Amino acid sequence: MTLDSHHHFWQYTAAEYGWIGEGMDVLKRDYGPDDLKPLIDEAGIDGVISVQARTNLAENGALLSHAHRHDWIRGVVGWVDLTQAGVGDQLGRYAGEKKFVGVREVLQGMDDDGYCLRDDFNRGLSLLHDFGLVYDILIFHRHLGNAVLLVDRHPSQVFVLDH
Repeated sequence: MTLDSHHHFWQYTAAEYGWIGEGMDVLKRDYGPDDLKPLIDEAGIDGVISVQARTNLAENGALLSHAHRHDWIRGVVGWVDLTQAGVGDQLGRYAGEKKFVGVREVLQGMDDDGYCLRDDFNRGLSLLHDFGLVYDILIFHRHLGNAVLLVDRHPSQVFVLDH
């Protein structure tokens, strides 16, 4: 089986996708399952993992809705605020969704380069393993040292390094 392990669907607005800047005009439009399906068929890809591009729970719902309608969308990596109180309950609800396979935070967009080392973030992240969820690390080069420290703190957790 061949999987595309990382792609995004979105309904583009400049306000919600401010990270799409100069020189990225090809991304400034809507992308949905109907855009991707012919491309993966042509490439002989059997399925995909949809990854969040916005940090809100509505994004999780939209991606899961696509996944429920299309069996070739094999999983969703969504967003959950791992620092919030009650994060375990929220993770439990998402883990109950068969196609919800992981969580990602946009660490590269944080003002604090050490955000991933915060105690509250690590408490939330430590719950992912219990729910069978992976954690996608989205960072820039300058974050690599802190990312290594993060991974070392959670030896049982499965991590995916994005981009």
